[in-house]
Amino acid sequence: SHRVIKAGTEVELAKKEFELLNLLASKPGRVFTRNEIYDKIWGSEVIVGDRTIDVYIRKLREKLGDDFIKTIKGIGYRFEF
Repeated sequence: SHRVIKAGTEVELAKKEFELLNLLASKPGRVFTRNEIYDKIWGSEVIVGDRTIDVYIRKLREKLGDDFIKTIKGIGYRFEF
């Protein structure tokens, strides 16, 4: 099932939010570049804006807190426990 539980409470995520979180959390500590994220979440056939990832990262941080997803400036994002 596609469920996220934080501190015993289920967190509602949109499909792409869940896919992005799942990707980042699949390899904690690994930095995913913006291009990797675009390819794995939206695919190379879909055209999305330059700020799409930033918007989804912001939404995840609002729902999960700022502690889990780290920005690696100029490279991408990583998930930390």
